Amino acid sequence: MKEQVKLNVFYPHPPEKVWQALTDCRVLNAWMMPNNFEPCLGHKFKFESNSLPGIKTIIHCEVVELNKPKRLAYTWQDEMTSEPSLVTWILNPVEGGTQLQLRHQPTGYATTVISGIGTDLKQIDIRPGLFLCEQPTSNFNEQISHTSLVQMPAGEELNTLLNRQNSIDEWNYRLNCKLPQALQTYC
Repeated sequence: MKEQVKLNVFYPHPPEKVWQALTDCRVLNAWMMPNNFEPCLGHKFKFESNSLPGIKTIIHCEVVELNKPKRLAYTWQDEMTSEPSLVTWILNPVEGGTQLQLRHQPTGYATTVISGIGTDLKQIDIRPGLFLCEQPTSNFNEQISHTSLVQMPAGEELNTLLNRQNSIDEWNYRLNCKLPQALQTYC
């Protein structure tokens, strides 16, 4: 994720019902992705994405803000890009329902722990489109234990996946098609 996604959607349901759709793992599974979410501050959980045929991506998250039924925030870091971001949900009661605001914003570049060194590289100052990789060796196990850093251009496929418009389209689909269905079926 390179840029912030901001969306506002109205649902003809009270905030408590929309909150349930955001915090019940069974309902999240229906409109978002398979998960092990629990509405508990500090809870670490995962979403499992199968959005690309043949590729399963795990998204690591942690609940960092929980104010029922007004505000929920969690970190978001998928295994494919390792780019950390923050997802924030704000529920505002309005006449006839709830105005839901989504903010999905980047929080920096990859956090990587290098095997054998134990260094935590946060907020790496590199250009977007570059990421860290290991120098190739003839033996994979040897590669893991003798890691060095090299900046390498990301492939065109990865850049396409990270495209801001793709993120907006994905969130729009989930919030405008999948979530309303889940609210009718599960809540």
